[in-house]
Amino acid sequence: MSNLLSYPQHGSRILLFWCAAMLVYVLMVFGSLADIERITEVRAFDMRPTGYTYADALALISALGEEGRRVYLTMQIPLDTVYPALLAISSASSLYWLSQSFGSTARWYRAVAAVAYLAAIADYAENGLIVWMLNAGLGVPKALVTAASLASVSKSILSTVVFTTLLIALAEFVIRKTRQRPKVS
Repeated sequence: MSNLLSYPQHGSRILLFWCAAMLVYVLMVFGSLADIERITEVRAFDMRPTGYTYADALALISALGEEGRRVYLTMQIPLDTVYPALLAISSASSLYWLSQSFGSTARWYRAVAAVAYLAAIADYAENGLIVWMLNAGLGVPKALVTAASLASVSKSILSTVVFTTLLIALAEFVIRKTRQRPKVS
């Protein structure tokens, strides 16, 4: 069991997780989320990084209708149940793997790797609250919408921290590897 929860140690395994995460992401963006946007003519809750108001939530719930609600609950939510874990494992493992040769900055990258899992938790909270809102329909309580919006914003902020740090770590990795290469005369 501990091997299952540990970071993948080889770049090829990490790449496999990235490929799986990106496959699910593409299925969501060009499948279920595109369908929701086509049906409602507005962005889904998942695609609102700055959150949404109570009026926004009511408008989306109303615009979804039965078809949109079905797409959200039977296509989008199941895909978005797999995606956060794949993304967290990919991001955290990449940061851990890249940081293995970084010395003093390694701790920073490894700390941010833990933030990837916090982003996944926020995404799962968002998903659960979205399901609750969709099931409540137009009678959804304001407090529930506020909580769901907060989960969306939290997911976005945490994900931005992770991806920014991942880009910095990748740049540092490339710079270090370039400097280590023997110069050809």
